This record gives sequence, C-alpha cells and structure tokens, in this order.
Amino acid sequence: MTAYGRSSLSSPLGIFVVEIQSVNRKHLEINTALPEELLRFDVDIKTWIAAQVSRGSLNVKIRVSFEKGSPLKVTPNLPLARQLKQAWDAIADDLNLKNSFNLSLLAKVPGLFAYDYDLNQEEKYREILFQAVSTALENLNAMKRKEGTVLESDIRGRIKILFGVIQRITALAPNATDRYRQKLKERLEEIVPGCVENEEKILREVAIFADRIDITEEIIRFNSLLVQFEDLLKKESNGIGKTLDFLTQELNREVNTIGSKSSNHEVTKCVIEAKSELEKIREQIQNIE
Repeated sequence: MTAYGRSSLSSPLGIFVVEIQSVNRKHLEINTALPEELLRFDVDIKTWIAAQVSRGSLNVKIRVSFEKGSPLKVTPNLPLARQLKQAWDAIADDLNLKNSFNLSLLAKVPGLFAYDYDLNQEEKYREILFQAVSTALENLNAMKRKEGTVLESDIRGRIKILFGVIQRITALAPNATDRYRQKLKERLEEIVPGCVENEEKILREVAIFADRIDITEEIIRFNSLLVQFEDLLKKESNGIGKTLDFLTQELNREVNTIGSKSSNHEVTKCVIEAKSELEKIREQIQNIE
C-alpha cells in the first residue's frame, strides 16, 4: 500500500531522522539509504521493518546529526605517515626545495586512516535507532489504516454486487433446461410431426444437456468463496492480502466455468458483470497486506 511515515528523535547522541515510503508490491522489498556510520545496523533495521510489514516496496532513508562524535572510531596510520613525510623530505632535499611538505599531500593516500565502530556505544545507537524506526513505522501504518478503511468500503460494495449477480444466475439456471427442451421439441415436430418417439428422444437429449450445463456446483462454490472473502475483511490482522488475492482468482475461475457452460444470453451478461467487478477487486487487493 502506498504510504509515508516519518520520525525525528533527539537524543544525547544526536538527532535521528527516519523516513519510510512504501509502494505496492506483491512481495516485501526493503531498500535502505544509511549514513556510513550506521551501515552496521542495516540488517537490524530491515528485521524491525519486516516484523511489521508483509508486502510492498519500502524505501528507508535515515539522516543523523551527531552531537558528540559518531559511532566510528578513526585511527591514523602513523608509521605510514612518517614514511611518506620522510620520502617527501628526501625529494625536497634533492631538489633544494623548502617547506614542500604539508598535510594536503596526504589527503588522497589510501590506508592513512583506519575506521572501526565504537562497540562501547553500539547498543545505545541500536536502541535509539529502534525507537526512531518504530515511530516512523507507526506513522506509516496509520496512513495505511486510513487508506485501508476506504478500500474496505469499496471492496465490500463490490462483494455485495457479486452476491446479487450470483443470485440472478441461480434464478436463471433452471430455465435453461426447459428452454432447451422446448426448442428441441419444436425442431423435432418440424422434421417428424406427430411422432410418438419424439418425446423419448427429447427426454434423452435433455438429460444429457442438463448434465453438461449444470452449474450448481459452481454457484455453491462461488457463494462460499464470497462468504470467506467477507469473513477475512472482518479480521483486523496483517497478511490477508495474499489470501484475498487467492480467493479472487478462485472466484474468477468459477465464474469463467459458469460462462463456458451456459449459452443463456442473460447469464452471459451476468458473467461479464461479475468479471468486471472481480477485476476491480483484484486491483484494490494489490494495496492490501
């Protein structure tokens, strides 16, 4: 679901700003943009988020203004620096140069500084980060719930329409056999009028036809799936999006079978209406976790 959450936390270690933006995805994908000082907490941050979010693509951006140092410890490579100075001094002496050495000559030398994390402060940084990320997630989920209320209302309305459609199909289904019987009788009367065997042939053909076009099973299953769909919408829990997606696929399968079995024009119209509503529901479900 598309949403945005932000938090700003001031602490003795600095000011931590967390921004989380999510967009629709079938699976969970978390992308982080962290300052170098906090890269060691990347796995922790993704774990915290995954515990509360099940679907979607999330972009997480964290900025920090450190008040008293940073989690990184910087250690100079003094032996290397001394060797470099000696080398520059040797060049200066040979070329009769004065004051040729300055710190800018060391600026681009790799390996001059060693970086390591201050493990004494690690747990404090982790606790503060957890608070900041949790608050941003709360704000993100609050926006999702607000949008989710609108989605639920829309989907419930479409489920109600589908109940009406399947009721109309149920009412039309028995008439198909009667219409086929009458049509068959009329044709046989045209070909062999007044033949006593016509009725027997008609009964045989109607029985075969009735078995072939029987959609009772599909109607029962379609109604059952709609009830399951409604029950899931009543549950206030995460992770129902994939189940709703599966139920929508099954509803589509049943209505397709009904359409393939029936030659009734009115039933065909109902099938088209049902498929249209199911497609709209499918689009909305992509926003549900």
